[in-house]
Amino acid sequence: MVKREKNGSDTRLKFEHFVVVFSGIVIVSFLIGMALNVSPISPQGFGGTPAYDSGWLDITDKTGQDFNITHNLGSTDIVVDITGKRAANDEAHQRNLGGTDYTSEEGRQYGGLQFDLAYSVVQTVDGGYALAGYTTSPPPAFDRDLWLVKIDANGNMQWNREYGGAGHDNAHSLVQTSDGGYAIAGLTRSYGAGDWDFWLVKTDSAGNVEWNQTYGGAGVDGAWSIVETGDGGYAIVGYTESYGAGNADFWLVKTDSAGNVEWNQTYGGTGVDEAYSLVATSDGGYALVGQIGGNSSLVKVDSSGNQEFNSTYGGANEEYAASVIETSDGGYAIAGSIEFWGPDFWLVKTDSVGNEQWARRYGGEGTEVAHSVVQADDGGYVLAGYTNSIGAGQYDFWLVKFDSVGSVVWSETFGTAAYEEARSLIKTSDGGYAIGGYIYPSAGGDLFFVKTDESGNVFPYRFKYGLAWTNTSADAITLYRGTTDPYWNYVRVRIWETK
Repeated sequence: MVKREKNGSDTRLKFEHFVVVFSGIVIVSFLIGMALNVSPISPQGFGGTPAYDSGWLDITDKTGQDFNITHNLGSTDIVVDITGKRAANDEAHQRNLGGTDYTSEEGRQYGGLQFDLAYSVVQTVDGGYALAGYTTSPPPAFDRDLWLVKIDANGNMQWNREYGGAGHDNAHSLVQTSDGGYAIAGLTRSYGAGDWDFWLVKTDSAGNVEWNQTYGGAGVDGAWSIVETGDGGYAIVGYTESYGAGNADFWLVKTDSAGNVEWNQTYGGTGVDEAYSLVATSDGGYALVGQIGGNSSLVKVDSSGNQEFNSTYGGANEEYAASVIETSDGGYAIAGSIEFWGPDFWLVKTDSVGNEQWARRYGGEGTEVAHSVVQADDGGYVLAGYTNSIGAGQYDFWLVKFDSVGSVVWSETFGTAAYEEARSLIKTSDGGYAIGGYIYPSAGGDLFFVKTDESGNVFPYRFKYGLAWTNTSADAITLYRGTTDPYWNYVRVRIWETK
């Protein structure tokens, strides 16, 4: 028997012999029939004829997957009876209903035999997610292509697309655009004018290329972050060796909706200066962070790219600024790492004109590097990166929650005995978090994706045998079939309303 407990947006699986739950919570009222050598019991006390009967559905191809049964009743006050068959002419059963042989699955992997890495994740309008990075071709070429992977809300891959040429092409940042498509920013060695160039690829909602543009000169120019702007265009930031005052400078490129350059600006000194993160600000301008002259720097510009201020943070130690957000009070939060007998997570909070209000470091005896920050609903901050001070493997995803004044609330690691590095963090529509990055097993590497609740908890429900009810809405229930289950090739779902 499987029970769905709901607490706000949090739903979790629990296993019991039978359960009846009222007050707007979904109701499960079936027994694990064949597994207990008893007959399945249908909830006839709720009106006889069910409000919904799926009939027998062939789910032979659904092993290891979530799938929806859509009933369109518009209610979660329901009683559900689920039965299965191994073959179409077999007797109905409820064998291993609720699932058996559970496995701990903190994350989902996507990739092939070579190196496949994710640098950016977004939540999509359908409730799923998209990840962008690169995929590596087999030998002897070993060239890299931009890789866009679309998954559903439960982490099942829906499609993936590759973009690139004969050289190396990397994606570093991704947005879902207002038309439902995607814009991917990175760098290319296959196309453009120089050694490496900014590369912007625009696709439709299915990942088909609509257009692409390169930006750059004779030197190395690499894009690290993109936002869609209020006028339907794009702002892209990274670094350029082709233009500017120094060996490399911050480079901000503003385009129209078709990728045509409207203006571009460089910022920096005579050394090597690189921008890694960009946010569109509430006043119509932009805030950029990265390294200028070896210092972690926040550069604020207006809507035309004119610099308003440039502030640096840190001191005698080596610091790295990787991510910036505008905060609810109009200031900024910057995440990265600070060297202190090995790098630690570093979080800096500023006011609206870049004055430091406070800074915090957090880490252990090993290496901790933060790559991404979001503001939590309670005004605190959540950072994602990697650690080798704690966790299960060489490096693990590390998710750390701070309160609004920088005190640590909780931290969680996710990973295996291999090497995992988190590169991108978003706050999801259910109040939780989604993390994208990569995992290095013994050979090659894969995209790695983790979904948590608002407290950083992952509740795995992957199992080998049986069938389980894993989610519900007013018009559908979601079922999951075990990864190697032989018994549930057919399923029948009957639903009674309780109101």
